[in-house]
Amino acid sequence: MTSIDSRRERVAKNWGLTDEIVIIRSGSLVPIDGTDMHYPYQPHPNFAYLAAVGVPDAVLTYDAQQNHWETFGPRATSDELVWEQSSQDLGIPVAELEKWIASRPNRKICEANTDLRLNQGIGEARIYKDEDELDDLRSAALTSRAGFDWVFANASVGMTEREIQVGMEAEFFKAGAPRTAYQSIVASGPNGAFLHFFYGQDDTLRPTSRSLEAGDMLLIDAGGQIGGYASDVTRSMVVGAKPTDTQDFLWHLIQRTQEVAIDRCRPGAEWREIHLESAKMIGSGLIELGLLKGDIDSLVSSGAVALFYPHGLGHLIGLAVHDSGGYQKSREPSSHPQLRYLRTDRVLGKGMITSVEPGVYFIEALLQDPENQHTFANEVNFELADDMKGFGGIRIEDDIHVTDNEPEILSSAIAKPLVINW
Repeated sequence: MTSIDSRRERVAKNWGLTDEIVIIRSGSLVPIDGTDMHYPYQPHPNFAYLAAVGVPDAVLTYDAQQNHWETFGPRATSDELVWEQSSQDLGIPVAELEKWIASRPNRKICEANTDLRLNQGIGEARIYKDEDELDDLRSAALTSRAGFDWVFANASVGMTEREIQVGMEAEFFKAGAPRTAYQSIVASGPNGAFLHFFYGQDDTLRPTSRSLEAGDMLLIDAGGQIGGYASDVTRSMVVGAKPTDTQDFLWHLIQRTQEVAIDRCRPGAEWREIHLESAKMIGSGLIELGLLKGDIDSLVSSGAVALFYPHGLGHLIGLAVHDSGGYQKSREPSSHPQLRYLRTDRVLGKGMITSVEPGVYFIEALLQDPENQHTFANEVNFELADDMKGFGGIRIEDDIHVTDNEPEILSSAIAKPLVINW
């Protein structure tokens, strides 16, 4: 049995259907107004998981009565072939889909990508990766290594964030990645305080790009993609100068926190508890630095630590960089400041891939907010925090495969330098 057959069998079992016909669409190209071009295409992950191809306007069907899967693909016209190459001829011509459905009268037709129960049935299967998926995930991590190695060797004072992004992504592509797994985050100095800092976010027509200054903390969150599977890696490093005592302290705090969290990524572990432990470690370090005051449990409970570590420890990774199945059935997101951005809340199991990405940031929107300053007046040293304005942030992230033994760090070959080009 192939891996695709096994995936389909698991999904059909999750659905438990008897007489329905299920439709899973790959998605269509989206035209760009005023041009004859399209936005970059990526297939719906449910289709990619069950078909292992990325062809626009394709359809996968499941006949529950016959327990049979069928694939329908587009066929290019001669006019279309004048302008662009054809996608591979996949299965039955999609023009015959309506006739195929009509030959099965009085059957309920379900669209899996929009039906919540069916979508969840696929999502639950996608949580646990098979060997073919693991091969793609490992290969994606190798493309990321090529890009980060280029950064470590070349990023220097005076270069712009955009120059670094372009140089890094070129190495992803040279190493075999057909695309990046998501928009690359290349944030220097104060820009590192924005959790998702993307080039062009300020003005898509005339974006600005900051130049690195000596002693800046450079935070890069990026990765290549292979076979639709994502790599998601973050490294933070001081560029062109000796790290300050505070930079050194915080960087090692995040590194230690990540090491402890990675070691906890084993079957049966509660992800929420690993996350809360990481918040306590980071909060304890901030107490030592003088930024927080009080008992660590109270500081996590009150939300004071979340002013500096607002995001979750990580998320599932696969055909989407924030993959499906993050929340276990019956569990709902919490509104608590330390938990509200938690993307995963479930018991870890063998075959899961999760990022582990603790961080600490000096975010003006949080630290300069009058309500926060009032609420946390006895817990946060806001005067010292104000002195940290412009520091940015530090995050270290790796992709972890949960196994029966030691956690496998898919991105372990990517170095973690504290300082580069000094």
